[in-house]
Amino acid sequence: MHTVGIVGRGLHGYKTAEEMDKFFEVYFANLPEEIPEVVESFDELESLINVVKGESLKDVLNVEVLICYATHPDVSLILAECSEAELLIITGEKGKTGSKKQMREVTNAEILMPEICCVVKEVDGFEWFFEVYGKPAFELNVEEGKISKAKVKRCAFCGATRFVKEIEGTETREAPRLAGLYTQLYPCLATRGIGGGIHLAAEMHKIAVERALSVFKSTDRNP
Repeated sequence: MHTVGIVGRGLHGYKTAEEMDKFFEVYFANLPEEIPEVVESFDELESLINVVKGESLKDVLNVEVLICYATHPDVSLILAECSEAELLIITGEKGKTGSKKQMREVTNAEILMPEICCVVKEVDGFEWFFEVYGKPAFELNVEEGKISKAKVKRCAFCGATRFVKEIEGTETREAPRLAGLYTQLYPCLATRGIGGGIHLAAEMHKIAVERALSVFKSTDRNP
């Protein structure tokens, strides 16, 4: 089974660990919300972190894909240097996650730094991961102007897409808008407020429903 490590902070990371555990062997460690502005070493990081799933922090780092929600430049750099992962996904608000240039000096891993995981790009060689998680995607069936069935083809890391699946039974003209609304109702921890990442997450789910409806209409006309 493929392995995924998750380093969370505060409430960030628990939903992702719970969701991805359905498909992969997941290791999870969590930092408290309040951590020092400067974290100088792996040993210091290890003293701050709580390993939730796995025997030690090294279990969390010795994986194929490592996801980090720490939003802390020092933590990002330490993880890049100490992890054996081939793909690092370091998510969070720009300016708070560290320097990709610095990280490239200490690791040969592919590094992605999306603000939110709903927009993460796919990487060759990791189809096993991105076929399941990444930009949200649905397959929809429509009967009498309503969504009769909604299937999640690809889910957001945190599981929000499975919540949005509740658009089943709604009118097709309302489904995209409701997809965006449901995303914001889900306990997604993207930043709120004007310009917050939650609005982008909502838009990504809205677009995913619009695309799925378009695909259904085209196939329905050409059986």
